[in-house]
Amino acid sequence: MLCYYCGKDAQAICRFCGAALCKTDVRAARFVSGWASRSEFGSGAADYIVVNNAIWCGRCSVQTAYGTR
Repeated sequence: MLCYYCGKDAQAICRFCGAALCKTDVRAARFVSGWASRSEFGSGAADYIVVNNAIWCGRCSVQTAYGTR
């Protein structure tokens, strides 16, 4: 697979838009994964999981969406 932006060999996939990325075009971003019930995590304290350094192309538009709980 080739990098979506420059055509070099891809090393990763953007977590947000799915673009293939080479080592030059890859970035990292914070990713918040879903909303879970408090009881699912056992401790009763977590509502979501945060993944730091998630693979990101740095070019797609990542926007926050707020829903009702």
